[in-house]
Amino acid sequence: MGDKSIAEMLQANPWFRVLEPPLFQKLVDIATVKNWDEGETIFREGDRDDYLYLIFEGQVALEVYVQGHGRITILTLGQNEIFGWSAVIPVEGTRTASARAMRTTRAIAFDSEALRKACDEDHDLGYQVYRRLTNVVAGRLSATRLQLLDMYARRRG
Repeated sequence: MGDKSIAEMLQANPWFRVLEPPLFQKLVDIATVKNWDEGETIFREGDRDDYLYLIFEGQVALEVYVQGHGRITILTLGQNEIFGWSAVIPVEGTRTASARAMRTTRAIAFDSEALRKACDEDHDLGYQVYRRLTNVVAGRLSATRLQLLDMYARRRG
C-alpha cells in the first residue's frame, strides 16, 4: 500500500473530487488513515461509533449476528465504498453491524464527532455529506432486504 497523503487519497474518489476546496479541506482536516490485516475485526455490532470509513484499498465484510446462524455476511465492500455510516447519525450511537477486513485494507477514517460538528457549522458541507450518506444507507437497506428475502426463501424451500 502506497504512502499517499490523505488529500491525494480523497482526490482519487469522485465523491470528494467535486467538493469545493474549502469543504474538501475541512474533511481532510478531520481524517486519518487506518490499516487492517486480513481477517482483522474493525468493529463489532453494538460498539460505540467513532469513525466513518472510506475504503482506499482492500475489502471489508459487513456482518450481523443472527440467532441460530451466527455471523452472516450481508455485504462485501471494496475500493471507494463507505462503511460505518451509523457513526455520523447522532441518535443511533452504536454500530448496526460488524466489519471485518477480508484482505489487507487501508481506509480513510473520519472522526464522527468532528464530522457532525463540521456539518453543523457549515450547512453546505452538511448537505453534501448527508446527501451522499442517504444514498449509502438506502443501498445498505436494499442489500439487507435482499439478503433477508434470500434467507427466508431458503427456509421455506
